[in-house]
Amino acid sequence: MTDSPLLHPTIVLVEPLYGGNLGSVARVMANFGLRDLVLVNPAPGILEDPRLEPMARKAVELVRGARIVGTLAEAVADAELALGFTTRLGRRRNDGLELRQAVEQAARFLAPGARIAAVFGREDAGLTTAELDLCHWLVRIPTDRGLPSLNLAQAVGLFCYEVRMARLAAAPESVPYRPATVAEMEGMYAHFERVLWEIGFIEEESPERMMNQIRRIFSRRLPSPRDVRILRGILSKVELALRRPELRKAPPE
Repeated sequence: MTDSPLLHPTIVLVEPLYGGNLGSVARVMANFGLRDLVLVNPAPGILEDPRLEPMARKAVELVRGARIVGTLAEAVADAELALGFTTRLGRRRNDGLELRQAVEQAARFLAPGARIAAVFGREDAGLTTAELDLCHWLVRIPTDRGLPSLNLAQAVGLFCYEVRMARLAAAPESVPYRPATVAEMEGMYAHFERVLWEIGFIEEESPERMMNQIRRIFSRRLPSPRDVRILRGILSKVELALRRPELRKAPPE
């Protein structure tokens, strides 16, 4: 499908540790036709690891051409859908999607050419809560509870496989949808937090918990850039009314 939104998703590896894993990731990406790789603060010397090239084989140039950035925020700033892969469940992580469901929804609803980033964490610790907060959807690979954690390259390989199958099977809606980017969403969340502090809605004891809930509300909906502009316009009017009470209008009777 040449018009699939899943034609060129980006694989983002956060602080990868081992050259062998990095080479294996490159190889499995090439196996399924994915080419865009971003490394966030990779371990020192990983690109010179002697195990990298034997594991990557013909895909070693994919690693050599990878974009290297310092933070996850930079890596996903222009992503219209960022998928954060995690095995950890709990009270704050109970709204994730299984891998196949996430890929099918992305293929069905996003516009052709939409920028999708699949974010994978460190081999030894995964993604932090703050890093998962930057992702629109949390994604779980349904492994056995006895050993839920996959090798990094295995996890990337399963995503690449599902992407390829969705490319072949799914068609976008007749009116494709393009969500706001991570950077646009982060600007809105910062604006929300500032206003909620001003009106006394956020309590000092639990500001992070409240903002996490707000993030989850909007992540489920995937607002469009226009949605974000409208919401921020409302927030700006609230700020103005707080500073200039004479501008407040009474609701119609």
